[in-house]
Amino acid sequence: MTTGRPFNQPAEAAKGIYALEIPTPFSVGPVNLYVIKGERLTLVDAGPLTDEAWEAFVTGLEAIGIRPEEIEQIILTHHHVDHCGQLERIRRVSGAATLAHPLAIPYVEMDQDFLSFHDRFFYELYRESGVPDDKLVIIENYQKLMTTFSERSHIDVPLKHKQTVPGLPEWQVLYTPGHSQSHLSLYRADDRVMIAGDHIIKRISSNAFIEPPRDQSTARPLTLVQYRTALQMCADMEIDLALSGHGGPVVGHRELILQRLQKNWERTDMLRSILADGEKTAYELTALLFPGLYEKELPLTLSETLGHIDLLMILHQVQCRKKEGILYYSL
Repeated sequence: MTTGRPFNQPAEAAKGIYALEIPTPFSVGPVNLYVIKGERLTLVDAGPLTDEAWEAFVTGLEAIGIRPEEIEQIILTHHHVDHCGQLERIRRVSGAATLAHPLAIPYVEMDQDFLSFHDRFFYELYRESGVPDDKLVIIENYQKLMTTFSERSHIDVPLKHKQTVPGLPEWQVLYTPGHSQSHLSLYRADDRVMIAGDHIIKRISSNAFIEPPRDQSTARPLTLVQYRTALQMCADMEIDLALSGHGGPVVGHRELILQRLQKNWERTDMLRSILADGEKTAYELTALLFPGLYEKELPLTLSETLGHIDLLMILHQVQCRKKEGILYYSL
């Protein structure tokens, strides 16, 4: 699945910014990496760890007159493997420093204590959600995904919201969580260009994936609430062009964001309609909301369901009771 442009034909997406389309083995299709020719030659995101992705990366760089060893720094928009998988391979060749949000660190560096907690968190979450025992293998599949399509790397410089990007004085960091806890975007005020990662995507709505908290003693983040808040922040900004992690650029970001926000309320209405028939678990609600998809993409679809339940719970529009370790929702 491609956007119609050969992987080895990079495009100048905006002044001094080149988009490299890199194939992935995932259903989302190719991922966009961005090369910024600034004070420091900067790569935004790295792609998955596959030979095909590496070949496309090297070929794309050559087309704009750059060798991999010339990359001086790499900025990660977030820690998902399609965006950071071949980070260490690029670092070994280039010696580039890596910059990312601090919450990307345990994933990129594969902190075993955190990843063990990650598994325990999802085991409990899925059990509470009513997921059948035979489906819990998806927890093991996550670590297989990480070790297959990425390798342990390192974050050299943590980035904060609204700081200037080191080596790129025209650019500012924006913390845009929701799709992941580690998600950040980059904004250049001079020409109102945003490198948006998976925060704003033209053709699909970004999933607000449920993730464990970094502090194991706290409750899980309300990722859809975070995502909506970060979208609203961007809607208040002057953005002429948003360069996405997947697909083409976004022009008219406010209209797109409004559509995304409205879609959330349509989905909460669907949940309330389903619950009119009686109480249900999150897993049962997921099967009814996504009948053709939930078995194949359970982490994604269950995150969607739980995020919208979170919205309804905040607004006191649904009730929840716990019975034998499973949560049941009702009107």
